[in-house]
Amino acid sequence: MVIATMVISIGALFYLASSVYRESYGEIERTGADKDLQRLESVFVDELSQMFALLEDYASWDDTYEFAQDPYQEYIDSNLSGDTFSNLGVQVLLMLDREGKRLHGATYDLSSSKGTKAVQQLMSLLDAEGDLFELYPREFGLLRVDDQVMLVAMAPILQSNDRGPPRGIALLGRFLDREKLAQLSTKTQLKLSAHLYGKQDDTADLASVIAEFDQQGFEDRDSLGKSPHVQRIQNEDTLIGYVLMPDLLGDPLLLWKVDIPRDIHKQGERSLNFLLISMSVVGLVLIVCIVLLLEMLVLRRVGRLSGEVAKIGEQDDLSERVSSLGQDELGFLARSVNGMLGNIQTSKERLEIEHERAENLLLNILPASIATRLKDSGDQIANAHEEVSVLFADLVGFTELSASMEPDRLVSMLNDVFSEFDDLAVEIGLEKIKTIGDAYMVAAGLPEFREDHAEAIAEMAVRMVDVIQTYSDQSGLNLNIRIGINTGQVVAGVIGKKKFIYDLWGDTVNIASRMESSGQPGMIQVSRASHALLKDAFAFESRGEIDIKGRGKMETFQLLHRLEGKK
Repeated sequence: MVIATMVISIGALFYLASSVYRESYGEIERTGADKDLQRLESVFVDELSQMFALLEDYASWDDTYEFAQDPYQEYIDSNLSGDTFSNLGVQVLLMLDREGKRLHGATYDLSSSKGTKAVQQLMSLLDAEGDLFELYPREFGLLRVDDQVMLVAMAPILQSNDRGPPRGIALLGRFLDREKLAQLSTKTQLKLSAHLYGKQDDTADLASVIAEFDQQGFEDRDSLGKSPHVQRIQNEDTLIGYVLMPDLLGDPLLLWKVDIPRDIHKQGERSLNFLLISMSVVGLVLIVCIVLLLEMLVLRRVGRLSGEVAKIGEQDDLSERVSSLGQDELGFLARSVNGMLGNIQTSKERLEIEHERAENLLLNILPASIATRLKDSGDQIANAHEEVSVLFADLVGFTELSASMEPDRLVSMLNDVFSEFDDLAVEIGLEKIKTIGDAYMVAAGLPEFREDHAEAIAEMAVRMVDVIQTYSDQSGLNLNIRIGINTGQVVAGVIGKKKFIYDLWGDTVNIASRMESSGQPGMIQVSRASHALLKDAFAFESRGEIDIKGRGKMETFQLLHRLEGKK
């Protein structure tokens, strides 16, 4: 047990330490990866900013302003030559007047077909009514052209002092091709790849990443430099980072994929392994030392003490005592054991007395056969009884009395009346079910069936009326009783785990309750089913069909008294 405890303790400590280590190193790794992705964004935005700065030099210039008013070839030959823009990495130059008509369009380092198609698609994208800078509010950004991503810078054509009104817009563009990717990878020192957002041939991994971006939402994060990030662990060596960038309209367009080496993770694993080895060695040494000390100083004496205790347990003789040598903790333990044995002996004697009292109490709560089944099995108890007579009784006038009587006297009165009812139930051989306030419920024919259940319950009802009349006369209280009886099939069982009760359910019980509630003070009202069993032994008066709540019209009878000569 000592070895197991030490091993479990070391394991738990290592688990906690590894959780802290992995969480800490994981947080550092995620933070570092996030910085790498932010660096990529910064470099990319800087590329666009440089393109815009170049464009602004041309767009905010008096010569360009005049060219937009009256285009002339000399301006194009002098200022828009291919070498100038090719050296700067620009592939598309486009100028539009205020009406969106093309002033000049040129491509550099592109095939004629691709260049023509790019210019046409840009013209198509920008062919919209209204102010282009209201439609495309950014000075630079991204557009999707010819199923490729193009870096775009836009600026109004103004005078050299930046005054207007604008005579159009100028646009520079550059495709995000392999050459540009290589340049960005060199600048950022990251392994990059770029993908169009939502492209049909996305791999399963990219599709799941895009789904995660969709869950995050793109609102309020559609600015360059504030793009959402997603990180995925590919394997022990590589972490993949994704950056989703918007186009000029703020819709998601470009998905960067960055392969980031997991150097921090590997360092954390090495540190964790070293911690595990160190803890294992220290734990092994501690285990050996503790076991040796326990064996020499404790275990032998404890073994002897436990043997004596086991012998007492086998003999079941609590008058025996263990030897209590020594003044150390084990000696004190032995004396405590002896004291405990004495207390157990006393408690056992008391327990036997209490057990007998509990048995009697249980028999007062439940029928004997039900109590035996409950003690023996503990299973749920439920039985169907085909023919049972049920009686409900309610004290008439009790509510008015309870408002004017002292609580002690009220409870005493109720206890006196119900105690006499209980005595009658025992005398006749009925099963009291429960009392609810001033209502009393008793049944005949369960848990063991009896042939005369209907007559027994009727006898109970007649004598209950006599008890109430006698008590009312003696006490001077205006008490009366209303009784209902019904016969039929019921389900009986024990419900609850604490303060359990033996109770009945079924339509028979409900009708018996309705017989009581629809009767008159001093009346014993029975159903047709009970009347059929009692008509030869008791006198009745038909009440005809009366309206029973929840049942409609029912024929009922008032039980008057037992017929002479009938027992």
